[in-house]
Amino acid sequence: MKALFILSCTAVFIFSSCGSGEKPTTANTESSSKEQPAQATGSAEFTINAVGNNMADMGYDTKEIKVKSGAKVKVNLTNTATDAAMIHNIVFVKQGSEKDVAMEGMNFAQKNYCNAGNANIIAGSALAKPGETVTVEFVAPAPGTYTYICTFPGHWMKMQGVLIVE
Repeated sequence: MKALFILSCTAVFIFSSCGSGEKPTTANTESSSKEQPAQATGSAEFTINAVGNNMADMGYDTKEIKVKSGAKVKVNLTNTATDAAMIHNIVFVKQGSEKDVAMEGMNFAQKNYCNAGNANIIAGSALAKPGETVTVEFVAPAPGTYTYICTFPGHWMKMQGVLIVE
């Protein structure tokens, strides 16, 4: 059973990781709250907005999301900025690896600033330009606390949130 879980997580990681090459989709979404509650096992969908028009004001409007382990998670990241320089993604990582993943990501500009082969990465989205929405889907890992960050150069320290898996 454990091997099947690891195999399915690996498959989901490969197909939904950073360098998927999928084109971002545009959608109208409502603002999310600062914290989004746990969803029942099965599936969970969240919208997180990347806000701010400069380095000082940028961030995610949702600082915490909760899911059940094994749930199919869908996160829509909407970039609400209007300044063309504000490009963002959302990358879910093992807690404590944020800096390493972000620094390594700078070497992967053509792959959405994310090394899909990094074992510390759970899943990552494509880049969202201002006004765009991108989606990332993955299976929630084992119970624990994980971090989501923007790996666009210089953003990870300001753009963070927490994924709590129950």
